[in-house]
Amino acid sequence: MPEKDDKPANRPLRLESVDNDEKYRIFSEKGIASILRSMKHHNTLATGYFDDSDDFMLTTVIHVDAEEGEMVLDYGTDEASNQRALETDTLSVVAFLDQVKIQFVCHGIEKIQFEERDAFLTRIPETLLRIQKREYYRIETPTRTPVKCIIPLIEGDKTDTAEVILEDISCGGIAVIDPRASIDFEVGTRYRNCLIELPEVGTAKVDLRVKHISETSGGNGGKRQRARCEYIDAPDSVLSLIQRYISRLEQKRK
Repeated sequence: MPEKDDKPANRPLRLESVDNDEKYRIFSEKGIASILRSMKHHNTLATGYFDDSDDFMLTTVIHVDAEEGEMVLDYGTDEASNQRALETDTLSVVAFLDQVKIQFVCHGIEKIQFEERDAFLTRIPETLLRIQKREYYRIETPTRTPVKCIIPLIEGDKTDTAEVILEDISCGGIAVIDPRASIDFEVGTRYRNCLIELPEVGTAKVDLRVKHISETSGGNGGKRQRARCEYIDAPDSVLSLIQRYISRLEQKRK
């Protein structure tokens, strides 16, 4: 059975205004549909605000039809709020999914019958905010069973790979150590199609850009290069995979 959101109904989630929100904004139709389906799967409780007012209703996503560009929202128990939703120009929806705040705007809501009950039909939003407050929270990876990242190296017509070890990971990037000194990292260099092997979770395929370089001591007293890298345009599905791995590490340490 899907788990219900544990936010109490008498404490509505608040809309948030984010400066320079482009880094949080998703335009991909597949990415938006994936998030909405996750909300449906987890029966995530959402707060919908009418136009620009503080008046709201509580609802959930109960169906997503990406081909038709439509989704179905649960019809509330308060008929006055339901009528307000049908009359409003915009319904601004906010919810928490996997500790990440989701915000989007619905236009043109109508009442329908879905699976023999009243429901709201609306268009899938063209854009959506996924506000990860802990985006740059870093957690150290295990040292006994190191997490590996495979980085493709392309020189002319030749393609090779290098295996580096993760020192820490976040939903914004990773810090890696090159134990074999197989890569000469330079700030600004981009590495495409890197594979981060996340134990018990899966493999995250990302493009990386080197942001900072430093040195760390090796086990034999020598120096090893450490590179801090950021993800470039990582899909929401990949960020969710990484967040799941981070959550597993946190649970094990607790």
